[in-house]
Amino acid sequence: MTSILFAFILTLSAAFAQTKLLLVGGGTRPVAAMAEFVKASGGGNSSLLVIPWASESLEGAENIKKELLVSRPGSVEIIVDRTDLRNKLINATGIFFTGGDQNLLMKEIADTGTTELLKDLFKKGVVFGGTSAGTAIMSDPMLSGTADLTVLDSSKTELVKGLGLLPKNILVDQHFILRQRFNRLAGVIYGDQALTGLAIDENTALFIDNKEATVMGPTQVLVLKQIEKNNLSVKMYAEGEKFLLP
Repeated sequence: MTSILFAFILTLSAAFAQTKLLLVGGGTRPVAAMAEFVKASGGGNSSLLVIPWASESLEGAENIKKELLVSRPGSVEIIVDRTDLRNKLINATGIFFTGGDQNLLMKEIADTGTTELLKDLFKKGVVFGGTSAGTAIMSDPMLSGTADLTVLDSSKTELVKGLGLLPKNILVDQHFILRQRFNRLAGVIYGDQALTGLAIDENTALFIDNKEATVMGPTQVLVLKQIEKNNLSVKMYAEGEKFLLP
């Protein structure tokens, strides 16, 4: 009876958990955004994991760890040794994915058998964050990185399965303005009216609390939506501005 009651309490808690997600567009991570990630994860009581599986180098992960430590979290660990991985994930209050190759990152997640666990932890209130490739995986479908940027044609852009922590039918892109990726994302949105494009530029982040999104950083975040056939809506949000995800 006690175990049944405990399971019910966990289920009820998960149903009312506040989901929080930090998406960095690549480049320099805004100091305020990284501080917000630590704060949302529990501040001095937080237990943070940095997952570097998108890259063979640990340099990016080490830099992220240093940036997180500035805000005095409880602990920060880079997951290199995957021994007891599931327990490390379960005990974390915040999980941050580094940049690199989003396809490699998704393969590594699948190979460790933690895809559903990560989704479940997010729903239960563990704070997730990522930069570049670590941001790309947060949508499902996910941009693989293979595309023809010279045309507005969804058939020229490859979409694959992502982790999907963002609401369904949101497609996220990163390094957006600096790398001139408008054609890639606009072409996909033009080809599928059900999708909403979320475009984050370098050096800028989007902190999402449930469905309320706040821009943090010096450049912009764009939201692309096809509101009717041949009519694409593009809204631009600057630092400090808020909007609701669909």
